Amino acid sequence: MEIRITDIISESFEWERPGIWNGMHFYGPGRMHKVTLFTNQGIQGIGWNGGTAAVRPHNFYAPFVEYYKSFLIGKNPLETEKLTLELGEKQNKILGSAGLHTQVLGAIIIACWDIKGKVEDQSIHTLLGGEQKRVRAYIAGGYYAKNKGIEELQQELLYNVNELNATAVKIKIGDPTAGISLDMKRVEAAREALGPHIDLLVDANCAFDLPTALEYAKEMENYKVYWFEEPLAIHDFKAHKILNESTSLTIAAGENYYTLADFETLIENKGASMLNVDATICPGYDVALSVAKLAQEKGIKIAPHGCQEIHLPLVAAVSNGELLEYYPPEVDELRKELFYPNLKLDSDGYVTVPDAPGIGFDLNMDLLNRYRVG
Repeated sequence: MEIRITDIISESFEWERPGIWNGMHFYGPGRMHKVTLFTNQGIQGIGWNGGTAAVRPHNFYAPFVEYYKSFLIGKNPLETEKLTLELGEKQNKILGSAGLHTQVLGAIIIACWDIKGKVEDQSIHTLLGGEQKRVRAYIAGGYYAKNKGIEELQQELLYNVNELNATAVKIKIGDPTAGISLDMKRVEAAREALGPHIDLLVDANCAFDLPTALEYAKEMENYKVYWFEEPLAIHDFKAHKILNESTSLTIAAGENYYTLADFETLIENKGASMLNVDATICPGYDVALSVAKLAQEKGIKIAPHGCQEIHLPLVAAVSNGELLEYYPPEVDELRKELFYPNLKLDSDGYVTVPDAPGIGFDLNMDLLNRYRVG
């Protein structure tokens, strides 16, 4: 009996946490959107969107799940590449090429891969390539927050290194009220606290025009910055090319790209040397793996954005997987109990890929159900 999809359900969850912002966007409550696919063989698969910076309106997700449902019932969930094409590019005329619907599709395709791993009794990591068993992680943080100054920023970074075992950490710049003077004080203070041997990543979240990005890059070259992430508007490929040619810093981009064509254009313009591909946005593992392989061909590394449990199998699947973005419970307390197993950095700053069939992580539904919305 060939496996077939029999049903799909959408669930949304929201919980309170301390507010933070990246300069341009404020992040309030934590949110997660989960999809569950059911099959005629009794095998279920799950996929999700969300994470520390989940501010997309979750009440929009369910209608898209219902829309896709009519295309999915009776289909083979193992044919992920075919489903990605049929529900993605072939829907462009109706839904457009990118948006919230693409993120819903990402969760659906990830759930299909979860089923595929369980059917074949293999981890998604193995199915995607399984090149690395362990990868280095960096801790995402350094956000702007109320009553958080330079000293508090330094304390946070030292905690991430000394208590959480990080060998790489990230901070935010680009608050329009800060300007280059205050932002460079943040970068300088971060480097001073970390010393010369911890990698410092800096993220602007698309805050700058080209002249401003060039000014920031020139200054940050003095502080041994590991990469300069999302300095520019995502589709200003010409500006990316100019910036990348003008600085010795590694330019990282891609977390907001929905299509392989976006990455192809960025690569053709030589606009970045680190790709922050996100399988929950681009959408799903098939497109994300295509991006990773294209990057590999061009000598470019990947460091996926967000959703660490989703992206650990991906970044470790390819030889050019450089870093895993890791959100600690200190940013969102619910993360202490949200996933099984609980992902932590080993003493050397690396994380180990689970080998359980499918994604390798399960959601704590006893916990999440307390925060169900809609």
